[in-house]
Amino acid sequence: MTDNLFDQTDIFKHFPEHEQKILIDEAINRNISKGEYLTHQGDTWPYVVFLKSGLLRWVMLSSSGKEHVLFDINQGQEFWAHSIFDGNEMPASLVAAKKSSVLLWDQKTILRYLHRYPDVMWKITGKLTGIMRHAREIIYGLAFQPVAGRLASLLLQQCTNTSGNTIERNFTLNDLASTIASSPEAVCRLLYQFQDDGILKVTRASINIQDLDALKNANKD
Repeated sequence: MTDNLFDQTDIFKHFPEHEQKILIDEAINRNISKGEYLTHQGDTWPYVVFLKSGLLRWVMLSSSGKEHVLFDINQGQEFWAHSIFDGNEMPASLVAAKKSSVLLWDQKTILRYLHRYPDVMWKITGKLTGIMRHAREIIYGLAFQPVAGRLASLLLQQCTNTSGNTIERNFTLNDLASTIASSPEAVCRLLYQFQDDGILKVTRASINIQDLDALKNANKD
């Protein structure tokens, strides 16, 4: 199980192999049902998560009560909770978008490794900076990009996470709407508008991109 387990991670792969094996032995194993929350926005939650299987979503709740999906955490990736570093409340929630299995480490455990390998802290700094830049792009897109462009951008992003131009529909219209700050009805209309324009084909199981250039142009509108 330990062979190459951390290959896709930004941080854990930089620890020596013998330390990676010890980390796995010290981890808390947890299975999470679809829709179950690991932590809620406003909790103080000093943990690191490694996703063995499934899908997690980082979701922010607005003052009006609407949820907005900031990004997904996919199988083989890790998540470093903000509370580890500042002891403050979590700025968003971590929820399972499908049945998932995770490894968890608390702050005390993970800090032992960071004290032994201070260079890894630079990798964490880079990861958190990347998250901040990504958040900036999301905010910019929500403020200045039309809904059709936001949907096109999301579909293009999903394409980069798959082989070929077929996107598995492991999300609902509500999920899409939350991600692009729109309504399920608007997302549904746009998907079928894109289909009528020959840009994509929507089925119950997948979305197939048939004209990638047209979708990229829709992203620029």
